[in-house]
Amino acid sequence: MPTLVDAHTHLFAPAQRAARIEVAARDATFADMYADPRAKMASIEDLLVALDRAGIAKAVAAGFAFAGPDDLAEQNGYLLAAQERSGGRIAALATLNPAAAGWRDAAEGALAAGARGFGELRPHNQGWDPLGRASHALCDLSAANRVPLLWHVSEPVGHAYPGKLGGIAPADLIELATAHPETKMVAAHLGGGLSFYLEMPEVARAIENVYFDTAAVSLLYSEESVTRLAALAGEQRVLFASDFPLLSPLRQLERVRAVLRGSAAQAVCGGNADSLFFAAPRLAGSSTRNG
Repeated sequence: MPTLVDAHTHLFAPAQRAARIEVAARDATFADMYADPRAKMASIEDLLVALDRAGIAKAVAAGFAFAGPDDLAEQNGYLLAAQERSGGRIAALATLNPAAAGWRDAAEGALAAGARGFGELRPHNQGWDPLGRASHALCDLSAANRVPLLWHVSEPVGHAYPGKLGGIAPADLIELATAHPETKMVAAHLGGGLSFYLEMPEVARAIENVYFDTAAVSLLYSEESVTRLAALAGEQRVLFASDFPLLSPLRQLERVRAVLRGSAAQAVCGGNADSLFFAAPRLAGSSTRNG
C-alpha cells in the first residue's frame, strides 16, 4: 500500500500553547490567527492521533512565522524534538525571520539539527521583502542543502479570514522561483491562484521547481480544484495537505481521494511528499550568496 503523507500541518510548543494570550500580546500575526481561544493549537500527540485516525503514515510539521527570535527558537526546538520522537513519522520545517539579525546562523543551526526545510514562510508579516537580498540568500541556502521552502500563498480575491494576508504574492513567487530553479518550493493553499499561469508555456517552463499543496482547500475552492491543479501542474507536483489542526486530515484525505484515482491519487496523497520531505537532506558547507 502506498505511503500516505500529510504535507502541511502545524504544531506549537507546550509553553506557547499555555501562554497564548501573552504570545499574542507581543506578536501581531500570532494574535490575528490564535488570540481567539477557539483557534486550535496542536501538540505532537494530537497530530499522531489524527494521523492514525486517518491511516496516514507521515506528516510535515511546519513552523509559525513568529517575529521574535525567542519565540522562533522555542518553536523550532519543539518541532525538531517532535521529529526525533516520531520515529520517522514527522518531518520538521524550521521557520525563521530574515528581517532579524542572525537569521542565517539560526537557519544553519536548524539544518544541522535535522530540519527538512523551512516554512511556513510569511515575509510580509515579518517585515522582509520576498524579492530582497535575504530572500535570495535563503533560496540559495535551501538549494545548497537540498531542502524545500514552504511559502504561505493566498488568493488575492475572495473572503477575508485570519492569516490570509502576509505571505508571498503569486507573481512574486513566480519571479523568485524563476531566479532560483535549483530551489524546491511549495506554494501552499493551491498557490493562491498561481497555477492558472501554468497555462502560459513560458511560466510553466520557468517554475518547474514549484510544488502545490492542498492545505485548507475545502475552505477556499471547489471540489474540482484539485483535479484541475493536477492537470495543470502535473500529478507529481501536487501534495495532499490538511492544514491540521485547522482541518481534519481524515476528512481532507477523503475529499482528495474522491476526485483522484490510481497513480494520481498515490502520488498526490503521499508519494510526492515522501520524496520531497523525508529523504535525508545534504548539509552544505556554504552557499553562493551572503545574507
